[in-house]
Amino acid sequence: KIIIATSLFMAVYFISYLTRLNYNAVLAEMTANGGFTKAEASLPLTGLFVAYGFGQLVSGYLGDRIQPKRIIFAGLLITTAMNLVMPFCAGIGIMTAVWSVNGFAQAMIWPPLVKIMTAVFTPDEYKKACVRVSWSSSLGTIAVYLLAPVCIALSGWRAIFIICGLLAAVTAFVWFSGCSKIEKQTGVLHISEKAAEG
Repeated sequence: KIIIATSLFMAVYFISYLTRLNYNAVLAEMTANGGFTKAEASLPLTGLFVAYGFGQLVSGYLGDRIQPKRIIFAGLLITTAMNLVMPFCAGIGIMTAVWSVNGFAQAMIWPPLVKIMTAVFTPDEYKKACVRVSWSSSLGTIAVYLLAPVCIALSGWRAIFIICGLLAAVTAFVWFSGCSKIEKQTGVLHISEKAAEG
């Protein structure tokens, strides 16, 4: 139970880092060969951070009223769409808008995930799971900075958004189906509703 659930939570958190830090990973290439100044290329990052902060508040509020697993699923779908759209944005203004939406979507992942973890795990299991899930943030950071130069070398900086977007799409559906299995295995048939009530 613990291994399966923790692995699923780690996968979600891993992909959230992959689809958030990929812009940072190609920022230097964008300013060097993408036709953007450093100040222009930094605007989407500013938009992401502002939207992420605001989204944390909204996500926490929604998590008490909507099934957390559905909020996470929606966040993964939105971040998928924003990553797939990013390479086709015509200018920095549109890119900033798209990446701001991505920041909001990213904020829909962690607070609901914590609610579900508290519903599924005992206090002791929860502490251990939190440590393991936090590892995925480091793994995601390492992975995206290893992937970026490969993408740039083979197909340019835009490719990293396509790859990360596709991985996020797969993760979204693995997440939703995986939640159902965890509910059955833990005997908590409605972990999302229990988390929302708590």
